[in-house]
Amino acid sequence: MRNTYLVIFAGIILTMFSSELFAQSGVKSGKPKKVLMVGGGSSHDYQRWYKNEDAKFLDSYDHLEVQYTENTDSIAQYLKSTDLLILVNNQEIAAASKVAIENFIKKGKPMIMMHAAVWYNWNDWPKYNHEYVGGGSKSHEKVQEFKNLVVNTGHSITKNVSPQFNFQDELYRHEPDATGKGIDVLVIGESLETGKVYPAVFTVYHPKSRLVGITQGHDEHSHLNKDYKTILINSVNWALKL
Repeated sequence: MRNTYLVIFAGIILTMFSSELFAQSGVKSGKPKKVLMVGGGSSHDYQRWYKNEDAKFLDSYDHLEVQYTENTDSIAQYLKSTDLLILVNNQEIAAASKVAIENFIKKGKPMIMMHAAVWYNWNDWPKYNHEYVGGGSKSHEKVQEFKNLVVNTGHSITKNVSPQFNFQDELYRHEPDATGKGIDVLVIGESLETGKVYPAVFTVYHPKSRLVGITQGHDEHSHLNKDYKTILINSVNWALKL
C-alpha cells in the first residue's frame, strides 16, 4: 500500500512539474490549435520528412493538433476549421484551394511556408510569391553543408536557437521581392563555397496575417537538427500568437 501511495504522489508531482513547464513556455492550456500541413510534389520525400517527422513533432505538443494531407482539392474544406496553414509542397494547387487560402489570409489567419513552398512554383498565382512569400527562389546550390546565422536574436522565432549552426541542405538563393511589402530576415544562410548569403528564415509584412518563410528542409540533415526543430515550433507558436 505504501508503494502505491508513493507512485500516486510521484504522479502528482510529475503532473505539477509538467504543468509548470507548460506555463513557462508562454503557451496557454486549453483547446488545441488545429494545424493543416500540405505536402506533396517532386524532389523531396514529403511523407518521411514532413508527415512522419515535422507533423508528428508538432503534434506531440499538447496545444497543437496537426493534420497532414497531399490532396490539394481538400484544402478548402480543411481550412474551415484550421487555425494555422503550413505549406511545404511544390505540387499544383487546385484553383478553389488557392481562393480558399487567399480568403484564409484575408481573415487574418496565419501561414508558414517551408522549403519547396517558398519557390516560384505557380506562375498562374503571382499573388502568392508577391504578397505571401515576399519573393522566392528560382535556384539553389547543390546539396552540401552551409552556415546558418541568426541575425535577429530578439525575435521569438529565434529564441533558444544557436547563434550559428551548420547542416547539409539545399541553400536556396532566395530573392526578396523589391516591390512587395518587405520581409524581416531572422536567419541567413551563408554559402561555404561562395560566401554569399541569403534569407533562410523570415517573416513577411502583411496588414492582417502572420506569415513565416523557412527555406531549409531538404532531408534528414535539417529535419533532425535541433535548431531546425526549435525554429519550427517557435514559428508555429509565433504565427498563432502563443
